[in-house]
Amino acid sequence: MATTSQNIFLTKKEKLRCIQCGKRILVGKSFVAESEKHKGTCFSCSPFGGYVLLPPGDAAMTRRSKKHSTLCGVVWAWNQRRKRYERQGQLVEEIAIEKAKIECQKDQDIRAEKNRKAAIVREQQDREYIINFAIAIRRRYPNCPAKREFDIAKHACEKYSGRVGRTANAKEFDDKMIDLAVEAHIRHAETNYDDQFGKGKRKKEIRKEVRSDINQVLKHWKK
Repeated sequence: MATTSQNIFLTKKEKLRCIQCGKRILVGKSFVAESEKHKGTCFSCSPFGGYVLLPPGDAAMTRRSKKHSTLCGVVWAWNQRRKRYERQGQLVEEIAIEKAKIECQKDQDIRAEKNRKAAIVREQQDREYIINFAIAIRRRYPNCPAKREFDIAKHACEKYSGRVGRTANAKEFDDKMIDLAVEAHIRHAETNYDDQFGKGKRKKEIRKEVRSDINQVLKHWKK
């Protein structure tokens, strides 16, 4: 039987109340619910008292500890920079973590070799993706300076950066995503955008000021 999973949000909202005890749930405190738009409980009224947080990062431990735990609470915290919730780990029973550790120790060498081979494949795939992204840039912007498309692609597609090149649409070589990547490059490399900070101007204002310059470069590169 599959382990039941529940979401636990370190909430960013200010007006949440527990549906069981009625107490207000403060910003940053645990809220157990399908989402912050749904009704839920505070941590004290949840069934996760005594459960242990297993941090993310080890897929085998995550999978196996969940399998051995009666319940699993997936913890989410709001990333203000990326404007999204990100997984912080999972709450499981302590005994489940111990059982998972034993299982992981038994096949540690086998998994390490599989992971090594998988990493090589992923690295090759990532190189190919960057090359193909650069080709798509050159196709859409044929007058882009020589080899500049590779600089743009490497920056936009950098792993774990959260930049446009890592989005699902970009991996489909969507024109809009390519445009955004090129615009970002032009903003920093072809305008005085970066020099305007620290002069009392807001980011939105600076972007507005360089918009015309960006459009001119885009037009030239696209001819």
